Amino acid sequence: MIERLPVGYVWPVLAACGAFLVMLPGAHGLDNEEAYRLREAISSFDHEPDVYEVQSRVLSHRDFDDERPDRWTRRARLSHLLPRVQGQTNWLDQRDRQDQFRENIDADEVGVYGPDNAQHLWRDNLRFRSIYSLRLDFDLSQIVYSSDEMAIQREIRNRWSMRDDLVDQVTELYFARRRLQLHARLFPHEDPQARLDRHLKLQALTARIDALTGGWFRHQLQEDSR
Repeated sequence: MIERLPVGYVWPVLAACGAFLVMLPGAHGLDNEEAYRLREAISSFDHEPDVYEVQSRVLSHRDFDDERPDRWTRRARLSHLLPRVQGQTNWLDQRDRQDQFRENIDADEVGVYGPDNAQHLWRDNLRFRSIYSLRLDFDLSQIVYSSDEMAIQREIRNRWSMRDDLVDQVTELYFARRRLQLHARLFPHEDPQARLDRHLKLQALTARIDALTGGWFRHQLQEDSR
């Protein structure tokens, strides 16, 4: 779970409760009995996840609760500790062939000189040579400030903007749902059509919050109803 959100996110909560109180008949002068009914209605939903739990679960489901932006910058810098590698290979296939004949004059057994038989010399010289080279380039200046950091900062700002929009969205849905719940609790004798409309709106809000939490919200409601 992440830490609770800044104080600024509490204002939608207070605004929602204030708007609901203004809608109540005689809200400007609640007597003790009406105040007790209101507190009892509010406390009847204490078993459900509060807004901070829902916000935290939404951010976790959308992958906004990690330290990924910090890791991006750190990894961009550390990546320059590894060199840029360039390799090269060359080889030489050299083959020399020689075909030679040689004749000599020599004396035989009785001392008569004459040419001897020709000597045939065949030489085949095969040679292979290989050359390998490896080049490593380091750019250690990027460890202090990576050229990728500007792009990373833009991505971080976009993520925080998306995070704030997501928190605002789920907060509005949560208290719109709670407003309908309190209205149904405090005014149960409305006509059937009004109760049906309120029920359908309540189910729609529950489904939207459940989708934002990846199914966690409905699971929690089912657990709490057992």
